[in-house]
Amino acid sequence: MSTSNKNSFVRGTMLLSGASLISRALGLLYLFPFQAMVGPLGIMFYTYAYNYYAIMIGISTAGIPVAVSKFIAKYNALGEYDTSERLYRSGLKIMTLTGVISFLVLFFLAPVLAKQAIPEGDVDTAYFIDSVTLTIRGVSFALILIPAMSMVRGYFQGHQSMGPTAISQILEQIVRIVFLLASVSIGIYIFDASREWAATLATFSAFIGAIGSVGVLLYYYKKRRPGMKRELGEQTVVSPNRSLGSLFKELLAYAIPIVMVGLSTPLYQVIDQNTMNAALQEIGYTLKEAGAITAYLIADSHKIVLIPVSVATGLSLSAIPLLTASYTNKDIRKVRSQISQIYQLAFFVTLPAVVGMIVLSEEIFHVLFPGEKTHWIYLLNYAPSALFLALYSVTAAVLQGINRQYFTIFATAAGLLTKYVLNAPLIHLTGDGTGAGYATILGYVVATGLMLWRITRTVKFPFSSIGRRTSLVLIISAIMGAMVFGTRLLLVAILPETFFSAVLITVLGAGIGVVVFAGLSVWTGLAEAVLGRKFNLKRRR
Repeated sequence: MSTSNKNSFVRGTMLLSGASLISRALGLLYLFPFQAMVGPLGIMFYTYAYNYYAIMIGISTAGIPVAVSKFIAKYNALGEYDTSERLYRSGLKIMTLTGVISFLVLFFLAPVLAKQAIPEGDVDTAYFIDSVTLTIRGVSFALILIPAMSMVRGYFQGHQSMGPTAISQILEQIVRIVFLLASVSIGIYIFDASREWAATLATFSAFIGAIGSVGVLLYYYKKRRPGMKRELGEQTVVSPNRSLGSLFKELLAYAIPIVMVGLSTPLYQVIDQNTMNAALQEIGYTLKEAGAITAYLIADSHKIVLIPVSVATGLSLSAIPLLTASYTNKDIRKVRSQISQIYQLAFFVTLPAVVGMIVLSEEIFHVLFPGEKTHWIYLLNYAPSALFLALYSVTAAVLQGINRQYFTIFATAAGLLTKYVLNAPLIHLTGDGTGAGYATILGYVVATGLMLWRITRTVKFPFSSIGRRTSLVLIISAIMGAMVFGTRLLLVAILPETFFSAVLITVLGAGIGVVVFAGLSVWTGLAEAVLGRKFNLKRRR
């Protein structure tokens, strides 16, 4: 890879990773005022609808941005710009039709889907079903725009233009959140709207956000279209007579494994929302209590956990194109080295974050959800899932890099089956919703374990090679955790139990954790080994 291409690749990776991280952070921040307005039940209605929406998005877009970018990059590299254009124009029409069909399916299936999540027999059953139906229909409108929007994003990425995708992602989130908070505030405080109508306005904000994203993409498309047309005029290769059917078959071959990974998280959460209520009612909770517990786990705790996951996967996945090139060139030694680096990055980012979340879970939950501070136990038990979710995502990407992506489908299905089978029994065993978190972790362990086995069989990768550095990450994380825990105990002993005390403990604890982990990582040479020479202080003197 030339220096200019490498710089372009790094810049594009940083843009998309940064956009993803900003979107995740915004997606967590708005939840605090929103939950304060609608309460845990309103969050439950909102989350149930959004999980079904995420599944429909996954199915209707089928990994289109990544798949289209790979397709266009391939044929542009071959000089067949007209082949890329043919697929893009036809695909845009198909995705527009897919969006309309997806909207109609979700809108009219809303009552059926709501009944799947709400068990019969409670006095609130009919109200809950009607509320979830309404919120699902509110979010369904976004499906009209999302598939076509994904096609355009993939088109830009295939032309090595990552900016439009990154900017549209961030603007989509900003527009959605502004509309959500404004409409819900007006609805509740001026028109005295009910929780289900407030949650419906919140889900409808996805459609408003999509409009903002489409506007950005149209602006960039109009601005950069002349340059793309010049590429067509400069084509020197006569393209073979490729049928659209063969082109779409190739596109789907790229997309199906990608979509399976993307669907895993909403599918895990749908399993929770379709089994937790019934299991919790069986051990004595009311439907309202069960719904609130479900929200604490799959909405509140999950969004917190996703922050370190998005950082770890963003850093690790930046190496996947290089891994693909090495495997294509049959340089297995380099493949093993790159796989090792990918996993070291994942552990380096995620392990200390998990330790920090566990130690400060009570204060973090109190700060983020002041009205629900007693339910921090769900974050405490769910925090380890960050490590396993990151490893699952990274391992699936490695399989993509070594051209074994279809095994991802089998492994993910095995993980989902594990989650489904164990969810209710573990809820009964723990006596609360934490059992569902353990079932999620075990599901990811099974899926990741199977994929690791496949990687070992394919490239004979010695996972013991990452053991020493991973052990060092674990030791430094443990020292960091002990320092943060000691600081927390001291502050808890001298400070009153207030919101501001929780903020102070969280900020000081996180700050000390970062300083200790970073300092020890640089001192031991771990940072240099994982992140590069620029983190060697001795060299910089």
